[in-house]
Amino acid sequence: MSLTALTWLLGYCLLACLSFLNPLFGALGYLHEYYNRPELQWWGDELPALRWNLIISIILGVTFLVRRSSLRPLKSLKNLTVPWLLVLNATMIIVSAVLAVWPSESWDWTIQWTKTALIFPLLLIGVTRSRGAFNAIAAANVAGALWWGWDSWRDPKRQAGRLVGVGSGDTQDDNAAAAHLVTVLPLAVMFLLVEKDKRLRALGLVAVPFIINTIILCNSRSAVVAMVVAAGATMLLVRSQYRLKLGGVALAMGLAFFMLADEQFISRQQTTANYEEDNSAQQRLIAWRAGYELVKDHPLGTGGRGFHFLSPIYMPEIVAAYNGDLRGPHNTYVMVASEWGVIGLVAFIGYISATFVMLGRVKKRANGQDFYYWRALAVQVGFIAYLIASAFTARLYAEVGYWFSGLAFVLYRLQYTEIAEQANPVSEGTEIERTRDGIDRSAA
Repeated sequence: MSLTALTWLLGYCLLACLSFLNPLFGALGYLHEYYNRPELQWWGDELPALRWNLIISIILGVTFLVRRSSLRPLKSLKNLTVPWLLVLNATMIIVSAVLAVWPSESWDWTIQWTKTALIFPLLLIGVTRSRGAFNAIAAANVAGALWWGWDSWRDPKRQAGRLVGVGSGDTQDDNAAAAHLVTVLPLAVMFLLVEKDKRLRALGLVAVPFIINTIILCNSRSAVVAMVVAAGATMLLVRSQYRLKLGGVALAMGLAFFMLADEQFISRQQTTANYEEDNSAQQRLIAWRAGYELVKDHPLGTGGRGFHFLSPIYMPEIVAAYNGDLRGPHNTYVMVASEWGVIGLVAFIGYISATFVMLGRVKKRANGQDFYYWRALAVQVGFIAYLIASAFTARLYAEVGYWFSGLAFVLYRLQYTEIAEQANPVSEGTEIERTRDGIDRSAA
């Protein structure tokens, strides 16, 4: 067994075992597997062909249930996204059972979405109960993105000027991998700019250029558009006293892009403004118009992969151009509407809106609490990047958006708990336990 495979396996087993002491380690183990999925690595054949992500998910779920009573108690607070996600899930089940044009595929994708959007994100919320735990989850994502960046820099594999062989189960093409990276990038920038822990600041310092370089190698126009929009949104969302500082950061990142970009990247990005002459852009426009016509004919949805199944009817010229291969909409919102109907789209938009409401409340209540303000802003900007990239590629079944929505609620509940604790100081005779991240809490 190679040293790489052995190191991965030891890390996986260690985190799985530590999960029985604190299930937060199980969540870190899940991210460890996600960013280094053995079946997608050159060394994967050296390990047993097991469902590594399923195994660590089960360990996380079991240890959370077993250890839940010993975890830090937090104030009860309603997760505003859950009702919308449950409505979307119920819609998927009903459409798959009654209206799906491709029932077997529809059920498969319903199950996949349920695992992606509900199970791990809810467990993530359950185990992330302190500032230190939030930082650990954020750092695991940044470190994972750094690993993709290091691997891509060390041995880049490109076809037609675009990176291949990077990503995980839901990010196996250049557009999807870049969409994931632009979502995580704000966390790395946040660590670099405002984190007091030197280890996390060093992680951000190393990760940012590698993530940027990987986005360039992916050469995804949608990811670049998402970055530009997210940068502009940052200037609007941040408090006025910080705009000059973040403007300088945006300028530095722009210069980094210019210095790292090659001719292939520049020439492809220049076609963004000339979409009328770009075949790929024109095909997307045709697909979106086809989606509109499909939704008019099937307003209650066609089930999972319904757009693909009906693509020979609604955009025959595109299907013919690809030798009869079924084609997707290349747009998350068109996908939601065409697969799960108008009700599904309303629920999806409701979930997005609820995420922003929670993040807005965290920032409003921060009142100089830099920890919550900056982390809410990073999650907010990353979520915006995810949503913009989703307009140009199908990300309904991608994990990172639901992770970030879960992290929004983590901040929302943690901050609410701390405010409540500060408003009701511990009574005399109550033992005070100081957590590792420096937050006082009561222990009965």
